Amino acid sequence: MDAPRFQLHRYEQLAEQLTREIQAGRYSPGEKIPGTRVLAETYGVSINTVLQAQKLLENQGMIEAVPRSGFFVKWRGEDAAQLVKSPAKATLKPILMKRQRLALDLIQATGSKTMVQLGAALPHESYFPGQELQQIATRVSRAGDAGFMRYEVPPGLPSLCESLALRMLSYGCEMSAADILVTNGCHEALIIALKCVAEPGDVVLLESPTYYGLLQVIDTLGLRAVEIPCHPESGMDLDKVEDACQQWDVKACIVVSNFSNPLGSCPDNNQKQALLSLLNSFDVPLVEDDIYGDLAFDGHRPTPYKHFDTTGEVLYCSSFSKSVSPGLRVGWLSPGRYTEKAAYLKFTQNIASATLNQRVLDEYLRNGGMDKHVRKIRRRYAANIGQCIDLIQTTFPPGTRTSRPRGGFVLWVQLPEVFDTTELYQKALEHRISIAPGYLFSSDQRFKHHFRINCALPWESALEPAINTLAYLLD
Repeated sequence: MDAPRFQLHRYEQLAEQLTREIQAGRYSPGEKIPGTRVLAETYGVSINTVLQAQKLLENQGMIEAVPRSGFFVKWRGEDAAQLVKSPAKATLKPILMKRQRLALDLIQATGSKTMVQLGAALPHESYFPGQELQQIATRVSRAGDAGFMRYEVPPGLPSLCESLALRMLSYGCEMSAADILVTNGCHEALIIALKCVAEPGDVVLLESPTYYGLLQVIDTLGLRAVEIPCHPESGMDLDKVEDACQQWDVKACIVVSNFSNPLGSCPDNNQKQALLSLLNSFDVPLVEDDIYGDLAFDGHRPTPYKHFDTTGEVLYCSSFSKSVSPGLRVGWLSPGRYTEKAAYLKFTQNIASATLNQRVLDEYLRNGGMDKHVRKIRRRYAANIGQCIDLIQTTFPPGTRTSRPRGGFVLWVQLPEVFDTTELYQKALEHRISIAPGYLFSSDQRFKHHFRINCALPWESALEPAINTLAYLLD
C-alpha cells in the first residue's frame, strides 16, 4: 500500500509550479522571474502566498534576490559558465598582449558631450560630489599655509595615509599609515605593484574576461599572461590556477577582487581564502584591485583578499575614481613586504602625486562626506543595473544573457552567436553610442558575442534610449 501523500500548502504548490517552469526553460539562468504582484494575479493567489513561495525557492537554491531588482533564476555550474564560455577550448599558454587601440579610443570618447558613454566604466559627472570637492579645494588653496605647493614625496601626504589606513581598518585589514603608498589612481598602483614582483618576459595570471586596462598594463610592462576562466559568482577557476602554476614559473596573479570588471564576480570569504592559500603554496604574490569594493548594493562591503594576508604577499590597489572623482587621480597601494621597493618605484616614476588633490581628498574623508555619498550612489547604481537588465531582457534578441552583479555599475551582456559585437560597436557609434565590445577583454576572439555597458548614467536621458537603440540595431 502506498504511503499517503500529504496535501501541499498553496505556496508549496506554487513553488513546484515555478520549479517545473524553470526546469522546462521558460525562465533561463540569470533571467528575472515575474514580480510578486504579477505572480499573484497570474496564479490567482495572495501576495503572502507568493512571498512564501519565493522564500522557499530561494532556500532551495532555485532563485536568488538581487537588491532593488527582484528575483532571478540562480546560475548553477555550467549555466553560469555560459556567460564566459569560449567558442574554442582555451589553453593555459602565456602570451604577450597585443596593443588594443580601441581601449584608448573608448577613454578619449568620454570627453565628447554628444556621445552616450556606455563603453568606458566611468560614472556620469552627476554621480560625483563635485560641489563639495570644489568647496574644499577653494578652502585649501586660499588658506595661509601654502604647503600644497610642495612635493609630498612617497609615501604621500601623512594625514591622507592615516585616513587611508583607517579606511583599510574598516575593511578588516590591519595596517598603519606606514603601510600606505599614495598613487596617481589605481592604474599607477597596479603598475607599481607588478613592477615590484615581475620583470619583462615573466608570466602572470589574469582573470578571463578581464578589465582591458590590465591588458594594456601587461602589454606596456612586457609581461606574458595566462588567462584563467572565471565564474560569474565565484571568480577564478582554482583548478586552472593550479594547472598554470604547475606548468609555468608564475610571478603574480592579478584579480579585481570585489564586483569584478566586467563580470561582477565577488567570491565569498572561503573562496578567497582558497585562492590565496593556493597561491601561497606556489609562492605567487597576489595583486588585488579592489576599486569597486565600496559599491555593494546591499551596503555590506565584501572582505578584501588583503584581510587574509599573513605573508605580506598581497599587494592591495584601489582608488576613488569610481566613487568620488576620477579627475583627482588619487589612489593607493598597500604593498605588503614590498613597501620600500614600491616607494622607490613611485619616486622614480613621477616623484610624487599632486599635493592639492591629496589634501582635498583627505579633508573629504575626514569630514565624513565619503560614506554618506557612497550610500547614495550605490542605491542609484543598483536601480540602474536592475532597470538595464529588465529592458535588455524584453528588447534584445531571444537567447541574450546578462550578468547579475551585486555591486559596481557595469553589466556583461552575451548575445546569441550570430552576432559580432565589434560590428555592433561600429553601428552604435553612428548613433553616438559607445559600447565596449567583448574582444577587448581577452587576448583573442573568445568573447566576440559579448559586450560590456556602463550603467552609471542617468536612466531617462541616457541609459533607456541608448539600450532601446542597441535593441533596434540588433533587430
